[in-house]
Amino acid sequence: MKYIITESKLNEVIKKYMEATYGDIEMNIDKDDGYIHFFSRRDIDRDGYPVRIAHRNNHGTLWIDYSFFEKMRGLFGNSVGEGIEKYYSDKFGIEIKRINMEF
Repeated sequence: MKYIITESKLNEVIKKYMEATYGDIEMNIDKDDGYIHFFSRRDIDRDGYPVRIAHRNNHGTLWIDYSFFEKMRGLFGNSVGEGIEKYYSDKFGIEIKRINMEF
């Protein structure tokens, strides 16, 4: 059985998934290079620090973890990049020009 989901509904599902998976995402701006780092308060590393889940450089490129993107693509399909882009731009009021993966 096929289900047809509108773009706005898909974006809403992606938003809810991001919030359920990462909780309240924190944004920090590096004053030296202008990079914006995003941390999950739910994911803590071995030293007790929040895990960085993405960062945006000063050219507007959002870098996300490849395994995270593949998991999202497996759940939501190939157009998931647009939903991730919309999530970050809506939640934090920043411009995202493109998305790249870091390995």
